Amino acid sequence: AQDAKKMDKDKMKKDMTMDMDDMKNGPHHSVMMAYKQNVLTFAKALRDMSKGGKLADVDLARNAFAEIKQSMEKMDAIQKSHMSKMSPEMREKMKPMMEKMKADQVTVKEQILALDKAFRSDSPDASAVEKHAAALVSQLEKMSMPDKKKEMPDKMKH
Repeated sequence: AQDAKKMDKDKMKKDMTMDMDDMKNGPHHSVMMAYKQNVLTFAKALRDMSKGGKLADVDLARNAFAEIKQSMEKMDAIQKSHMSKMSPEMREKMKPMMEKMKADQVTVKEQILALDKAFRSDSPDASAVEKHAAALVSQLEKMSMPDKKKEMPDKMKH
């Protein structure tokens, strides 16, 4: 009976790994990661253009922020669509990962709301923009760590 339980657990773990691999190689994940990279790139640009407590070009900074918001909206829409197509069993399997993603998204959205508030002003506070853009960059990079860990051995071979 113990062996049967262990085999069932091993099979579930293998199925979960296969499901995760399928998901990570799927088109939804690929496009969402492209949008996430877009958010990260524009957040870095915002952080860098607001260094020193001065925004040289407020319109350009607002355009960069608009790209961040648009990419986040697209990511949310793709995720909702993808989740709605999953079977209840798959959603249950994904629950732990989805809880972690939701927690990460709350932190990201807090920074985006703070940036939105800063940009509503006629003359945005560059130090607030820098602070929240840097926090956004930090959170997005932290969320990307598992991907980077996988790439590191490849980079070490060269």
